Amino acid sequence: MQVTVVGAGVFGLAAAWRMAARGHRVEVREAGTIPAEKASSRDISKAIRGGYGRATERYGPWLMRARELWRELELATGRTIYHQTGCLQLTSSYGPGGFEYEGAQALDAMGWPVTWLDAAEVGRRFPAFAPHDLAGGVLDSWGGWLDPLEALPALAAAATAAGAEIRTGTPVRDVRDVEADAVVVCVGPWVAQLLPALAPDVRTTVQHEAFFRPVTLGSCAHLPAWSLDMETQGWYGFPALDGMVKVARHVPDVDGDPEGGRGPDPRQSAMVERFVTDRIPGLAGAADEGRTCFYTMTRDGTFLFDRAPGEPSLFVAGCGGGHGFKFGPMLGEWAADLIDGVPVPVEFTLAGKGRDRVV
Repeated sequence: MQVTVVGAGVFGLAAAWRMAARGHRVEVREAGTIPAEKASSRDISKAIRGGYGRATERYGPWLMRARELWRELELATGRTIYHQTGCLQLTSSYGPGGFEYEGAQALDAMGWPVTWLDAAEVGRRFPAFAPHDLAGGVLDSWGGWLDPLEALPALAAAATAAGAEIRTGTPVRDVRDVEADAVVVCVGPWVAQLLPALAPDVRTTVQHEAFFRPVTLGSCAHLPAWSLDMETQGWYGFPALDGMVKVARHVPDVDGDPEGGRGPDPRQSAMVERFVTDRIPGLAGAADEGRTCFYTMTRDGTFLFDRAPGEPSLFVAGCGGGHGFKFGPMLGEWAADLIDGVPVPVEFTLAGKGRDRVV
């Protein structure tokens, strides 16, 4: 089958790789470069964590497979993508029904190494965090972060090695004009522009990413990847990279136009500054050198893999919802299944969308 993939972010490149590996003739068209300047995939770090609260039983096995495929991609391309620093899911309340508790229980049952640290142990091992009002945290030993600036070229190299043709600087104005047996639209926050019928089902939100560069890192030199009350407050961050510490919030904020700039959002930046003053005092007073990115959201935060409404040869793969990058190669598997007629998880289809947000 001749397949054209529109967009070369993590969804598009993973799709091209896995579809070409299955024997399809694949062409990728990307309006910009790899990584594209305004793409949500362009970043210095993306979290990889196993805990998904009550959804962990569903998502955990997919994460296990994604970890394996990231390691295989590293070996095949010689790039360092997956940094297994551990991921600490801090929480102010730990018990049955809670996001961190339910995630840890499910991960432990499937053999994923997790350890509960009470507040005193968190303070001893990770003194960057102010421990007040903390119950403790779940240390996910397989967690950490992915390097998008290594992952995207690696995915592109793997796709090319499998036979895909990647054409950058090639915008697609109307997907219906593309001549192919199947067209897979993987354009992140621009999906409703290319497929207007999806506009009621997709939301794009502006999300501020703060980057602090303190004079000295001190205790912040030993941060793991981390989150705090992910389901309710949604704070998260990363180890220091080249003297810079990234902190952000995994809560959909205000709607925005992806054609706009990527400069800092002053209101959200002020929220992050108040948070670090309270929780990571070693960053207090450091200037925020941040920027904005976009979340592309379905109403329940799950991915979207489906045929475009009323379009027999048009498909959509996207809506990472701020948590999709970690699945990387699995995104490509689901996209390949979609065009091959293999059922994808029902919650990823338009008809399967629920109300409770997956975080």
